Amino acid sequence: MKIVYCLPQIFKPGGIERIVSIKANYLAEFYGHEITLVVADQRGKMPYYPISSKVKVIDLELSYDDLLSMPLYKRLVKRRKLQKTHKKKLEALLNNIRPDITVSTFTHEAAFLPDIKDDSKKVLEFHFCRGHKRLMANAFKFRLLTKMAYYFKCWQEENLIIPKFDQFVVLTKEDRDAWKDKVSNVKYIPNILPFESGECAELKNKTVITVGRLDAQKNFGRLIMLWKPIHEACPDWKLNIFGEGCDRADLQQLINELGLADSVFLKGNTSHIKSEYLAASLFVMTSAYEGMPMTMLEAKALGLPVVSFAFPCGPSDLINNGVDGYLVPQNDDYGFVTSMIKVLNDENLRIGMGKKSKVGALEYASDKVMNLWNNLFIELCRKKD
Repeated sequence: MKIVYCLPQIFKPGGIERIVSIKANYLAEFYGHEITLVVADQRGKMPYYPISSKVKVIDLELSYDDLLSMPLYKRLVKRRKLQKTHKKKLEALLNNIRPDITVSTFTHEAAFLPDIKDDSKKVLEFHFCRGHKRLMANAFKFRLLTKMAYYFKCWQEENLIIPKFDQFVVLTKEDRDAWKDKVSNVKYIPNILPFESGECAELKNKTVITVGRLDAQKNFGRLIMLWKPIHEACPDWKLNIFGEGCDRADLQQLINELGLADSVFLKGNTSHIKSEYLAASLFVMTSAYEGMPMTMLEAKALGLPVVSFAFPCGPSDLINNGVDGYLVPQNDDYGFVTSMIKVLNDENLRIGMGKKSKVGALEYASDKVMNLWNNLFIELCRKKD
């Protein structure tokens, strides 16, 4: 079977790039499929994540990233031209490869991919949640005109783009249920566990961990403010926040203003995040929205209990409330604080939850998830015949 994945690039350390790389390698190595990654603009750089020698990478040599530095009007005009060039190049390539399946990761090509007549089945792999652009506009507090533009994009995606694909794949049951009243082509296949390990955190260290970009989506300002009463109740514990982003200075200022500089630490990026999970005793998350939080899945795979708000989407799929962690309603700050204090003060509870957390993560093991993908591709190919 010939399968093409379309994505912007594979030289940056992003969640989509990581997951697509893992899946492409698996499909090529274990199923023997002919996999091609078609990237819009690799800029001559090496892939950030390992790519099997059996996976082919083709760069269309476009320049979408250059748009970011342009004024709005020029950006719109240039993007329109780039889209035409992109479609022309991709159409020629697909008609040359003649794939059975073409997968979009819901980036530049999503708007026109279903219109390319190359006889392949078109799959949209959605790494977000329904209404994510509306949620983004609200979380980042965009100006009115920008917010209206994002709301329109959301309507456009839901009504003009997604229904045109042969299959629309979402990452959580929660998101699948949210889409059921809108589209008929929706299917749930979760993200694959990024690593499978026999290792398990001892849950003895008085360390809480969270991981993500320092921006409005991850909402770490809320976590830092909630840490104040937690620190008062559990003064020996510390909170490590891994990641970088535009909010770093503001978050550090908030930490200083709340007198938490001795217990909350902005640790930056690390290439050894696995060892940091293993050195912690609890994973927490306060995002405004996600697609499916891979960091939460990673933490569970290493035996960490989880406390998280029930934001869309992911936590309600990943957390068995009261069993392997606590799932707290979005507006319940008191419930979040008390849940965390309960876990921090009870080592036996932590260890019991951690064991069940690790078992729960096995539902996302590579063989299980990739079998779902392979079966979907086979089913779509049968429909072609």
